[in-house]
Amino acid sequence: MRGWTGKALSIPTGYRKSKGKGLMGVNILALEVSTSSAKAMIYSFEKGIRGVLSVPYKDTVNDVVSQDPEGIYQAVIECARALIERENCEIDAIGLGSTWHSVLFLDRERKPIGRIKTWASTEAAPTAGRYRKDEQLKRWFYQRTGCMVHSIYPVWKYLHAKQQGQLDPEGYLSSQPEYVFERLTGQTGVSRSIASGTGFMNIHTLEWDQEILDFAGLKVSQLAPLYELDHTAPLSQEAASKLGLKAGIPVTLPGPDGALNQVGAGAMGQGIMTMSVGTSGALRVASPVPVLPDDPSTWCYYVAEGKRLAGAATSGAGNCVEWFGKKLNLGNVSYRALDELASKVDIQDAPVFLPFLYGERCPGWEDSRTGGFVGLKPHHEIGHLHYAILEGILFNLYQCYVVLEQLMGAPREIKISGGIENSRWWLQMAADIFQREIYTSSVEHASTMGAIAVALKAIGVIKSLEEFNPSQGERIVPNESMAKVYTKRFERYMEWYYKTANRGE
Repeated sequence: MRGWTGKALSIPTGYRKSKGKGLMGVNILALEVSTSSAKAMIYSFEKGIRGVLSVPYKDTVNDVVSQDPEGIYQAVIECARALIERENCEIDAIGLGSTWHSVLFLDRERKPIGRIKTWASTEAAPTAGRYRKDEQLKRWFYQRTGCMVHSIYPVWKYLHAKQQGQLDPEGYLSSQPEYVFERLTGQTGVSRSIASGTGFMNIHTLEWDQEILDFAGLKVSQLAPLYELDHTAPLSQEAASKLGLKAGIPVTLPGPDGALNQVGAGAMGQGIMTMSVGTSGALRVASPVPVLPDDPSTWCYYVAEGKRLAGAATSGAGNCVEWFGKKLNLGNVSYRALDELASKVDIQDAPVFLPFLYGERCPGWEDSRTGGFVGLKPHHEIGHLHYAILEGILFNLYQCYVVLEQLMGAPREIKISGGIENSRWWLQMAADIFQREIYTSSVEHASTMGAIAVALKAIGVIKSLEEFNPSQGERIVPNESMAKVYTKRFERYMEWYYKTANRGE
């Protein structure tokens, strides 16, 4: 299906009518629960994107590393209801999106024990670090799950909390997406896509891994049942009343933002790499089989329809830019003005920034690694520092790109999305560093559109997620004259990357 943008779609032949009405009357509500905000979108075949609304979480609800579960749910309800009232249209299905790698501990009555621990939480780093020293265990775990022994993954958060005596031994494991789904429908369930990022699921069989569960001391009954992304449950009467909708509307299981971005970008086909540079960063390529190198420098998760995602993720991206803008710059200079200042610096004189303020994921998986500037000199100003941050974020992603290219070959196409699209200058830097043509997304809110595609499949409007194939966005062409400059800069970055390894352990 080509040309999926914010505009209305041409109707493919052979697709069924939904609920006895024409496809033009189908409206999908997508709800995305991100790290920093709740987002709602209503999409119709007749009008395209009818409306989008985002509600940032209150500081008491979210501090990046943890979230209040009920506060998150109420933010989703508030955001969705406001958009539904504004657009005043019938909703045929609800698609859900969320983040990967969160965990929420429940007691035996399924009540939350404390807050949601997000992907950014590194409190389990000491526990994960001890297990990671066992090379045999590390490789055994990685080859079964596609996940590394690292504090980002719920299995290690669980083991750490268990050792700290924080759990009800007869309680349950949930997560940010599972909690929202359960509150909306009253039913339990988790998509294999979300589960593939927990460390508890076998990436080959796509079922909970009994050997991993035995290792962790966990029963299958303490986990939610596994389903495909397009599995649905009816909207409960209680949730329907809060949203102002009819009870019984199908609600899909939440998909993780990274997987939904792959769907929304039209990148389920072979050889298409997506690059996300938002709060964190990631590179992903769909594969028909698990991709698991001997050296666990990358990860392998599940999307849907038998497709795995081979990829790499970085913990530092937009969060580093925001840290600098708010904590050091104190909001005195706008991001646009910072870009302008950074564009004028002598690149070869700029300091190096190691973007590990939130630890390291790929390729080194050193969750206790710290970040910062190196090579600072008295004449360096705010523009030099901002430049170094943007460059360091992309260098960490380029590290990962080199590994993935060795594993799977060079991608035939790279599609980029995220906050980086707000900076034309930063986009050009990405093309110059990678020395590849890079395409921006023609689909606004790609991961949210991925949730809409899943809902459309769930109600039978489309047959396969691979049919979602948007047109190309803007093409960013690399400046070949910058290749040598960035090669030298990357060598300097890597020199400091190795010099600062293992400092936190």
